Amino acid sequence: MKIRTLQTTEWDQLAHLIFNSTNTWYQKNLNRQCFGGSDPLTCRIFPEVYETLDPGCCLIAEIDGVLAGSCFYHPRETHFSVGIMNADPAFAGRGVARTLLQEIIKRAGKKPIRLVSSALNLDSYSLYTRAKFRPLAIYQDMIIPAETVLPPVPSNVRAAKLADLPAILALEDQVSEISREKDWRYFLSDNSSSWRGVVFESDGEVTGFLFSINHPGSRMLGPGVMRDQKAAFALIIAQLSTFSHEPPLFLVPASETELIQNLYKLGARNCEIHLSQVLGEAKAPCGVTMPTFMPETA
Repeated sequence: MKIRTLQTTEWDQLAHLIFNSTNTWYQKNLNRQCFGGSDPLTCRIFPEVYETLDPGCCLIAEIDGVLAGSCFYHPRETHFSVGIMNADPAFAGRGVARTLLQEIIKRAGKKPIRLVSSALNLDSYSLYTRAKFRPLAIYQDMIIPAETVLPPVPSNVRAAKLADLPAILALEDQVSEISREKDWRYFLSDNSSSWRGVVFESDGEVTGFLFSINHPGSRMLGPGVMRDQKAAFALIIAQLSTFSHEPPLFLVPASETELIQNLYKLGARNCEIHLSQVLGEAKAPCGVTMPTFMPETA
């Protein structure tokens, strides 16, 4: 097995690997697809976004000249994050994911490493806990039907702007004690129609923010950080109001009971459970955090 860096000429090939290997597991174990549609190239969004944010930070496992597995990683000021991990089912049992993870742990050095993984995939859970990762928080993957009549968007929710960056950085530091400035700057500066950010203000202070992506390869709310459940609910409503036909997935902390009950009243249903995990030191959030799979940087 050879571990090397992804080449630009391999983006289409990688998109096929991500689409096919992930959907194979979901079809076999959960009787549904993870990525909708039939076009694997929708998953090009992963190298397109991640190679913009972190050039050269996708590892490839190559066996006999074949792309057998891949994993993105994200160096940040306070930590490393492990992104989407994939292994071709044809190479099952060859230690592809384990070898990729070991290389990322080596590259992280003394920095904590964070990730979000499915609690329903015991092979994945075992991979990380064998490497001494520990669960930090439980998240319910939720979706609200597109036909749901949403409450009005509160007046203290507005579009996020680049001038909000210092407040965003300060809030995430207060809630989670992590920093990932390049992510927030990327969202706030992007001119495409895929990304959207909103903030919640209380007495003129930003006490919550939530971004979203609306793309065939990823329709999700997040990432987001809020000081309390009131801000979280308002921001979720504001984001959902822009998804007219295909409802997005979003992750809500299982500990936020009031928020979850309010979402249930709107018809929200659970479709999976995810765990945030960490190797090394990390603070449990003292507010509401909403991770996402695009990008997986916290």
